[in-house]
Amino acid sequence: MVKILVTGHKGFIGSRLIDTLKNCDVVTDSINGKRINLLNIEEVMKIQPVDTVIHLGSKTKKELDWNEYYENNVKGTLNVLEYCVKKNIKKIIFVSSYIYGKPKYYPIDEQHPISPHNLYTKSKFLAEELCRTYSEKYKLNVIILRPFNIFGRTMQKKYLISNLIESINTKEIVTITNRNSKRDFLHIDDFIDIIIKIKDYDFKFEIFNVGSGISYSFNEIIEIIEKTTSKKLNLRYENDEKSFIHDITADISKIKKITKWNPKLSFQEGLEKEL
Repeated sequence: MVKILVTGHKGFIGSRLIDTLKNCDVVTDSINGKRINLLNIEEVMKIQPVDTVIHLGSKTKKELDWNEYYENNVKGTLNVLEYCVKKNIKKIIFVSSYIYGKPKYYPIDEQHPISPHNLYTKSKFLAEELCRTYSEKYKLNVIILRPFNIFGRTMQKKYLISNLIESINTKEIVTITNRNSKRDFLHIDDFIDIIIKIKDYDFKFEIFNVGSGISYSFNEIIEIIEKTTSKKLNLRYENDEKSFIHDITADISKIKKITKWNPKLSFQEGLEKEL
């Protein structure tokens, strides 16, 4: 039976992944119920050896400063990579983020220029580069997943879809910035599906975009939610033309071709599962 370490197992993606992994011996970044501090290399080294690491652990809060992002997302990843080398682990799957910034063309493929648009995505890019270095230097097999916009009810409230779903019942005001902007959304179940599928592949170093390949404007999303629930959302509109990224659509042809994976849920079907 394959033994897999999942870091960040208490988070939105990690908790769903733990519930879904079958026919695997799952290890988490906790020992005797106590969370391992990924910033402490001595604690990390106490984790038992595994066959594969799925590294989800990171900090995403917008209010963090650069030092906090660097410590958690870059140094934490470095310690996990050191653990892989010292424990002779051959494969790591690193869940990164959308790091392309304002698109120069659509849809956005893996060759698109990198331009991290905030401190969080900058830290994710640096973590990716660490993975690349360890792959080259130590022959560690690395798979990097770049999810665009994963959604589901249990994700943090700071994200648009979870805010909108929550506000259906609470009637809280949700602020919409640039209502015509488009985003590529993928339901959490489909993202878990590709993680489970790709863990069985062996690549020296590969990067994959993960999304639906279809984008929806915020106006379209609101319309779908209101039509599905027969309820009116309480919204406030703002514009931020200078800093806003207007259209994000993933080119997922690479991951589809290599793994034969396809999203199973349309955006509306995913929403209906969460409402």
